[in-house]
Amino acid sequence: MAPAGPPSDPPDGHGPRRDRDADDWDWGDEWDAHEHPAGDGRTPRRDAAEDAPTPPDAPRRHADPDADAATDATAPAAPAAGRAPRGDDHAPDAAGASPRPVAGGSGPSDDARAPARRRRAAGPARPVLRRRSTAVVAALAALVLVVLGASALTGDDDAPAARDGGDELRRLTGLAARAADEQAGRAAALRRYARIGRPIYCGAGRKPWVALTFDDGPGPLSPRWITSMSKAGVPMTLFRIGRNVPGNEEYVRVQRNLGWDSGSHTQDHPALATLDAREQRRQIERGDAASRRVLGRPPVLFRPPYESHDRDTDRIVEDLGMVEVLWNVDTQDALGTTSADEIVATAERGMRPGSIILLHEVKPNTLEAMPRIVAALREKGLRPVTVSEMLAGDGPSEAQLRKGYGGCPVDLTPGTAAS
Repeated sequence: MAPAGPPSDPPDGHGPRRDRDADDWDWGDEWDAHEHPAGDGRTPRRDAAEDAPTPPDAPRRHADPDADAATDATAPAAPAAGRAPRGDDHAPDAAGASPRPVAGGSGPSDDARAPARRRRAAGPARPVLRRRSTAVVAALAALVLVVLGASALTGDDDAPAARDGGDELRRLTGLAARAADEQAGRAAALRRYARIGRPIYCGAGRKPWVALTFDDGPGPLSPRWITSMSKAGVPMTLFRIGRNVPGNEEYVRVQRNLGWDSGSHTQDHPALATLDAREQRRQIERGDAASRRVLGRPPVLFRPPYESHDRDTDRIVEDLGMVEVLWNVDTQDALGTTSADEIVATAERGMRPGSIILLHEVKPNTLEAMPRIVAALREKGLRPVTVSEMLAGDGPSEAQLRKGYGGCPVDLTPGTAAS
């Protein structure tokens, strides 16, 4: 059966465009209050964001669906409630249906629709960037090599770059090479899992890595997420609703420059298994195109709303060269009524090596819970990573993928709410 619809609609990006100043960020106080008690005099570091595009993750093989934009229709009505029983083997059934269609949904409560609280900071206020753009580092390394080569050709023993700065130049060159290798490794892993064509529920669990994934953005809370997570050095994997991207482009670009993963979550957040194949493809391609117009490259990761997918969905995703990513820990924050304490408790129970944790970018309670979630991860000796990093360095085997949720170290997916 198809899963039930959302208790409230996801944020609608069709409203009036909001003109934003890139220097105007909401710094919030959740992280400082949690990690740095009042009176310690600590102020957030503010660096300028780099806006250099990263290399494409993988080639895409479908035509640009932008011409379809003029025929956009309103989101379909919520699907009928219900949930299919689970067997011992959680792989899709013969008909290709999702192994665990779930009920519930996501969408912000009324308070999530209110404009995010923001204050003007003295001087240029930007989220601190913990990762250098690969393109920028590579350009620096190329310049380094040119300087070294010129010095060698002139035979000048007193060339300062070759003599005094040699160690630093070699360090930068090594950094650029490692960054390029990492990007190439992630792209290769994504291509491999796209060819396998099975949904990802978790990693292999050999390394102490956990992926925190966030659905339904971008939205009013995005600047606070950017600030908080970049200050904490925590990467996000984001699955965006296409209709929410217009008007929020600056946030999408900053998230890209932080090195975070970009994923698609359809155009209008429907339950795909309730649609015919043609409409499913339209939803997937248009959601993909919304991010591609901003990022300059297509998102390779894809997450079906409500975990609703069938054989048509899986075939379309594979045909487009995308990787379908689900989860093995559902914090239930999509309900909107789940408290921050409950979100933290569920996340903590699911913190095992290889877990993929479902959260939402548009939920205030989730933002409130995040400092404690990150602190708990670190106390357990676990490191938050993006999905692409997990797939490249600790990805599941095909045998593990065939087991669905049964191939994961823990299954906290009660089915009363989904992305």
